[in-house]
Amino acid sequence: ELGEAFLKLQPDTPQILYIWGHSYEFDNNDNWDVIENFCKYMGGRDDIWYATNIEIIDYMDAAKRLQFSADYEKVYNPNACSVWLQLNSDKCVEIEGGTLVDLNTLL
Repeated sequence: ELGEAFLKLQPDTPQILYIWGHSYEFDNNDNWDVIENFCKYMGGRDDIWYATNIEIIDYMDAAKRLQFSADYEKVYNPNACSVWLQLNSDKCVEIEGGTLVDLNTLL
């Protein structure tokens, strides 16, 4: 049910669905089918980023290192990885690592 609700979201900002637990709980409750069915339902989608805790932390740190011009018309990404920006309610753009981008050209 939570997976279905997550997939139906039409958010203005990125969303996170955090799955946490221990495998022994499935043994104790004899319900491995719950997580297996959830993974089948949510897995293999190209519109979901499947990340570990450290991958999320690393990405958020990279986003904090973006350098904007005083007028916010340009952005420099000093990171090796890409960072995504939402320029308006319907346009997300990739700022590749090591690039300086004029945001006006992307609108």
